[in-house]
Amino acid sequence: MVLFVGELLADLITEERFQNAENFVLKIGGSPGNIARYSAQLGVPSRMLSRVGNDPIGGRILKRLAESGVDVSFVQEDNIHGTTLVFVQKTPDSPDFFVIRGADQHLELANDEIEKILEGVKIVHFSCWMLSRCNLYELTMRIVKAAFEKGISVSFDPNCRDKLFECGKIDSEKVMNMLRYTTYSKPSLDDAIAIFKSELSVNSPVENEVKYYIERFHQLGVKYVVLTAGKMGAYASDGNTIIHIPPSAKKVIDATGAGDGFWAGMYYALTKGYDFFKACEFGSKVAGHIVGFVGADVPLNEFKVE
Repeated sequence: MVLFVGELLADLITEERFQNAENFVLKIGGSPGNIARYSAQLGVPSRMLSRVGNDPIGGRILKRLAESGVDVSFVQEDNIHGTTLVFVQKTPDSPDFFVIRGADQHLELANDEIEKILEGVKIVHFSCWMLSRCNLYELTMRIVKAAFEKGISVSFDPNCRDKLFECGKIDSEKVMNMLRYTTYSKPSLDDAIAIFKSELSVNSPVENEVKYYIERFHQLGVKYVVLTAGKMGAYASDGNTIIHIPPSAKKVIDATGAGDGFWAGMYYALTKGYDFFKACEFGSKVAGHIVGFVGADVPLNEFKVE
């Protein structure tokens, strides 16, 4: 069982500039929810902890997750705050986004509920959104420490961006503290740059950047790191060896959902008993399959990982 903790939301996507956009397409989003859905479709027992509004969008999200086989019994419905919305400007020259935080930031859990939600869990997965508010960070650390005491592996997706945080800047202290407890982390190159942006020369070769950022994650406590670098593929490290995993996509139509698919492929392999490097190869296969379709809503029920 993998427990996913983090945001469930709706993406409102436009191909026009925000200033005069009139046409938006609503897509169910939230990286932890996407990973949970993909994982469940691959046969991984998956459980979700989050909070949505008691509204049509929240209901739509829960229905989609449940239909995919995700345990949504711990997802809270908020009668006061609406489901969180992310507006996405998908223009080629100036991609951008902004967030209207809603129910996701009001997630709460008592200590006895933490004990219950961790029953049967082997891995607990967190997104960086869980560090972006003080109350969420406090809850995160209570879950992390309870998991740590039970020998449950902790995964952290460092998908951190300045505008997610209350102060308008990534809270490095919270991120560093989280990494101390992390078993698995899958930063993209963009994630690593966002977190450690002032530490490396702008003109450094990509290969040097990759090695440097992987080492930084290990130095901060992460046991296993896989850094994804777009068309260059991924680089997996156990702290002693770095393995390059070439991209497996036969054709790339849309990269949306690739990172979430990579996580799901990893969890499939790890819960089957494969080692970390093999798990990353499986992750690359799932990501390579997803980029062959438009959007993140790619069914994986019939996809053969092995």
